[in-house]
Amino acid sequence: MVEVVKVEKVVEEHRVHVPVSRSPQSTREWVDVLNRLDWALQSNRMDLDDLVQIEPPLARVIAAYRARNDKLHRRPGRH
Repeated sequence: MVEVVKVEKVVEEHRVHVPVSRSPQSTREWVDVLNRLDWALQSNRMDLDDLVQIEPPLARVIAAYRARNDKLHRRPGRH
């Protein structure tokens, strides 16, 4: 009696799309990011822990925006 064992190795290729995190490059991309944040907040996608984590950086962004906006409005020739 002879036992024959045949082993086959099947290799399959799968291509997957992996999103790469990158900073927005244009005003339009920044607006998209802010719109997505707005959507997440308004659709209750964030819980209290999420809000606690985003509060400090969001406060810094708001402060930086106000400072930049104020500086631009104080430029000579602006009304």
